[in-house]
Amino acid sequence: MERITIGLKSLKIGDIESDGGMGLSLAAVGNTFESTAILSQEEGETTDFFVEETDDPVESLSVKGATTLEWAILDMTPDTLVKVMGGTVSGTGDQAVWSGPADIPEIEQSIELISKKNIKYEITRARIQARLDVNFSKKEAGLVRIKAKVLTPTKEGEAPIRISKVVS
Repeated sequence: MERITIGLKSLKIGDIESDGGMGLSLAAVGNTFESTAILSQEEGETTDFFVEETDDPVESLSVKGATTLEWAILDMTPDTLVKVMGGTVSGTGDQAVWSGPADIPEIEQSIELISKKNIKYEITRARIQARLDVNFSKKEAGLVRIKAKVLTPTKEGEAPIRISKVVS
């Protein structure tokens, strides 16, 4: 039977395991804004090596393209902003204030996505970068746009990305 991905049931992130494996304690960081979650792989690059004696390459070397996940959330609570953008939180409850970082933080997390058709995508290690995209309009919502670049896991034999069927 085909495995078809339609829609998004959940998107969770969490700390990578201490051994470099897929994180086991993952949680949602706000609700995903409609139609913003996109997992894509760039086209790779191929370099051909030629010699004078023939028109065909004698060797060809291919490198795969980067894989990225992009999505946006509505949640501007200080704890959520720290999780995806770094910085600090001072105060608590309604008095909590997020202060952005002076430099771009190095945030690495594991990511799990589950589609409405129960197809699970697991990204063992990804570098998270986020930015504010706020248009003060009656017809648009302020968003936190998040981009995650898939990185090679530090755990030996661990795949960068896995796709499986959720079996209940």
